[in-house]
Amino acid sequence: MQPGPQPATTSETATETATEMEPKAETPTPEPSLHTPLAPTDKVDLHLHTLASDGAWTPAALVDHLAAEGFRVAAVCDHDSQRSVAETTRRAAKRGIRVIPAVEVTTRWRDRQWHLLVYGIDPRDAGDSGRAFRSVLADLDARLMELAEDARARIEASGRPLPSLEEVAAGRPLWPYHVLCTAIREGHARNLKTAAELVTELGGGFSADEPLARVVEAAHEAGGLCVVAHPGRSDSVGEMTEADLDAMLAEVPIDGLEAHYRSYTDEQTALYRRLAAERGLLVSCGSDSHAPRHPVDPRPWRASWCAELLGRLGVTVEPVAAGEAVWESGMDLLAEPPKSEPVVDADAAPVAEAVVTGPDGVPTEVDAASGQLEPIGEQLMEAEAERAAETVSAGSGARP
Repeated sequence: MQPGPQPATTSETATETATEMEPKAETPTPEPSLHTPLAPTDKVDLHLHTLASDGAWTPAALVDHLAAEGFRVAAVCDHDSQRSVAETTRRAAKRGIRVIPAVEVTTRWRDRQWHLLVYGIDPRDAGDSGRAFRSVLADLDARLMELAEDARARIEASGRPLPSLEEVAAGRPLWPYHVLCTAIREGHARNLKTAAELVTELGGGFSADEPLARVVEAAHEAGGLCVVAHPGRSDSVGEMTEADLDAMLAEVPIDGLEAHYRSYTDEQTALYRRLAAERGLLVSCGSDSHAPRHPVDPRPWRASWCAELLGRLGVTVEPVAAGEAVWESGMDLLAEPPKSEPVVDADAAPVAEAVVTGPDGVPTEVDAASGQLEPIGEQLMEAEAERAAETVSAGSGARP
């Protein structure tokens, strides 16, 4: 005869009772897979900078911010460098965030600089198809380091020491903006504009670029996509007009426009989305964030607004619901308000110019249209445009 079930001992009963009373651990919500399709409203930002160029985001801090804010896809687009892409990609993958390898290349077309966002070229890929593009970045890097050493020598030879230069560079390859920022820090210039003017007056330079056609051809050979950055920025360089775009396309096969940008109004976004749609171009969305709140934090653009570009980069975005617009005025709650002409009071007393500092404490400029701090790279682009205009003007005046 089989023995019946035995009564539980006191210790067993106590253990079971205690176990029942303990709160059950919640099952953690799994991180989204890197390859899970994006919902139309998922957050993406395809234009971010780090300390590899003129930003102050470290890869770790940037990824922490993106994860905390629920971003699904981001692109690291440092000026003329991909030094932060690999580390940012590794860190982001552990948090369920996909990083698109990218770079913002300084190019030249029709006697002015244009910033070009090149997406989809992994710096870890040493294949033959990427050789020409790697050469483009290597040439820019070498030229920038040459200009930096030259600017350093000229400033110091003029009796203006730069003892904190190595601290400012912080182990990074020495580029001109490190020298300019140090000149400001040491009291030799008030801001980046005057620092750039100082170097120019001393016979040096601070800017390097490559022909747009060369960059696009090399990027396409490597499988990259080329998007004109911030075509609607209001600065001394000037906005890209419809005529500019058509002339550029007639000469160079660019792939798209950054139709969503931190300083755009809905009217500007509508313009560049229309220009892109009519010409079969891709649309990108970018904040151009360089550091916390500088000029802005990464922006939560909707994945649907740049779905075709993301698709070309291997990221699937689910379609918007039937009958819903992909984008329309009013959807972007962070868009700049419509621009209006400032009212000038002729009798008002002059206001002293404010000194605003950027992420590293360097005095920086404020965009008059948006009131946002201007990143170093954009300020130098404007300074280069002004220098070029002055050179042309001087040359014109010298003609009989």
